[in-house]
Amino acid sequence: MKPFIICHMISSVDGKINAGAFEGIANDSDYESTAAKLKGDAWICGRVTMQYFAQRKPFVPASSKPAGPQPVFVARRAKSHAIAVDTRGTLNWRGGDLDGEHLICIVSEQTPADYLADLRKKKISHIVAGRTTVDLPRAVGLLRKHFGIRRLLLEGGGHINGGFLAAGLIDELSLLVVPGIDGRHDIPTVFDGMKSTKKKATPLKLKSVERLKRGTLWLRYKVAR
Repeated sequence: MKPFIICHMISSVDGKINAGAFEGIANDSDYESTAAKLKGDAWICGRVTMQYFAQRKPFVPASSKPAGPQPVFVARRAKSHAIAVDTRGTLNWRGGDLDGEHLICIVSEQTPADYLADLRKKKISHIVAGRTTVDLPRAVGLLRKHFGIRRLLLEGGGHINGGFLAAGLIDELSLLVVPGIDGRHDIPTVFDGMKSTKKKATPLKLKSVERLKRGTLWLRYKVAR
């Protein structure tokens, strides 16, 4: 079994997700206040997004020897979790606590063994899933099995969202649309990196629409199966 997965994002009207562009257009608190209403046990982001929380310099292993298959390492039990998907183990963490939430790192078998040793030393839980890329279906199943996570908020960026969508893992989309247009071609969108062979849009069913302050819309959709 996997957790119930809600993709929770904020974007411009044209789907761009550079939050810095929304300054003065949307309330800064809207994203976190709506996330709290979704009642997640944990939130998960890709490497680029999680770099904001890690140390500036990447982890440099003494040896590049890959870890290969490894058992799940549970550093401690916690009520809430912050989860990083970091395919090759480059994010350099200070410790296993991230703003009061326990940190879990999901990596592939190509991650250096030294990196996993560093995580264990810092009391950071980890999951190794997938040979060269992270096996997302397996990883989220292990999150449910070993950490008891039942309700997971997927919070970007666009490529990790696209990976979850392609794997059929998203159950609901929670999208804040701010009253602004970005328009830049090189800015990531809510869902990126999908294969060009995908010809049809993923169908959604509207659950609710709520107007927030300053004209931001909170849209909630169920992913149609």
